[in-house]
Amino acid sequence: MSAFAPRKKFSQNFLTDPRTADKIVDALGAKKPDRIVEIGPGTGVLTQRLLRTDASMILAVDLDARSIEHLRDQPWAFDKRLSLREGDVLKVDLLTEWPGVQRDNLAIIGNIPYSITSDLLFWALEQNRSVSRVVMMMQREVARRCVAKPSTKEYGVLSVATWLYSDAKILFHVQPGSFFPRPDVTSSVVRFYLRKEPAIDVDPESFMAFIRAAFSMRRKVMTNALNDWTRRMQIDLRSSGLINGKDLAKTRAEELSPAELAKTYQQLLGLIGSCNA
Repeated sequence: MSAFAPRKKFSQNFLTDPRTADKIVDALGAKKPDRIVEIGPGTGVLTQRLLRTDASMILAVDLDARSIEHLRDQPWAFDKRLSLREGDVLKVDLLTEWPGVQRDNLAIIGNIPYSITSDLLFWALEQNRSVSRVVMMMQREVARRCVAKPSTKEYGVLSVATWLYSDAKILFHVQPGSFFPRPDVTSSVVRFYLRKEPAIDVDPESFMAFIRAAFSMRRKVMTNALNDWTRRMQIDLRSSGLINGKDLAKTRAEELSPAELAKTYQQLLGLIGSCNA
């Protein structure tokens, strides 16, 4: 059992299985020059194992003040390489935190709360210019969405974002009995090797806005799903003909690979202003 009671407000399920903790830390492959951000250290089951690696510095960030207080009382927490911080990791700017550190030597690890998995995942992926790799444990269904293929029920916005920023792989699954309290779902550990540059030459923020619009109505064809987006962009799809070899009036976003969606987006940008032409 954990050293302090988990709270629902923090969506806490503390990892208690030491073998699983060992496997998660091993998956990160920490080496001597590395600086590591740990998301939500909780009771420190991963933190103390990170300190057994050759990593040069570990920043553990948790919203729960009780976690930070608990960790500060642990004998292994006196290691000078460990920095403990109460706060929101989403507000951490790694370029400011560790200026001048090469991206190959920056990594992120964490057993992330189910309630804010998407926010943390997108934050981690968007660190691609400064971070080389990420190892996260999350709900298995979310992990499957990260690596899903087109024309599957799991394929969607998160799948495309994962492809845009990284090369991802589900490493192993973790059963509910490995946690306290026991969750109702199975978890998975995913490793992301982040791309220094996006997979295709697009503005990531604008491209992801397009992707969210394209998947906003999954069962609708793209001309309908993109109706609001094309109107804002002043694009007339009615007279555009085939886009990237596809008739968008007969094609759903879920049928296209991330690369095909990216090429579709690029061609649509070429039609900006066509509503007024």
